[in-house]
Amino acid sequence: MEHSRKENALSGKEEKGMMYRIDNARMRVFLDANILFSASDLQSRTANTFRTLIQLNHEAVTSSYAWAEVRRNMTRKCPHRLNDLDVLRNAVTIVDAFVMPVGVECAEKDIPILAGAIGARCTHLWTGDKAHFGKFYGRKICGVTVVSGIQLVKLIISE
Repeated sequence: MEHSRKENALSGKEEKGMMYRIDNARMRVFLDANILFSASDLQSRTANTFRTLIQLNHEAVTSSYAWAEVRRNMTRKCPHRLNDLDVLRNAVTIVDAFVMPVGVECAEKDIPILAGAIGARCTHLWTGDKAHFGKFYGRKICGVTVVSGIQLVKLIISE
């Protein structure tokens, strides 16, 4: 898939713990498996944020790795929501390009998520995994800004 976004169209900076968008460029947001899991509860705040992201013409991206993880977890924990997860699939682009970040200390199980976001040339990585990614919230790693749901909402409403 060819992408024609400006490389420097988005820039996140941290100022007293807050992230700010500096223009209205289209975001390309990589969704961690935990976000997909939460968004499959169609009444959740995560699902509302996901819908808003799509309605505002931003792109939702994930990898086959993350998709397999969410399906495995959903089958085990909430099989009644598998159909709702499949509905989300129609709005998500699957990209399997991985670029390993150099010099970034990350839990081994999370490397494919970060590498997937970087490889897919995403502007943001949306994750609810505060234990492993919390130290990166609001920081840019190889061009990808790691954000929590609250940070993403703030970016969306700043448009």
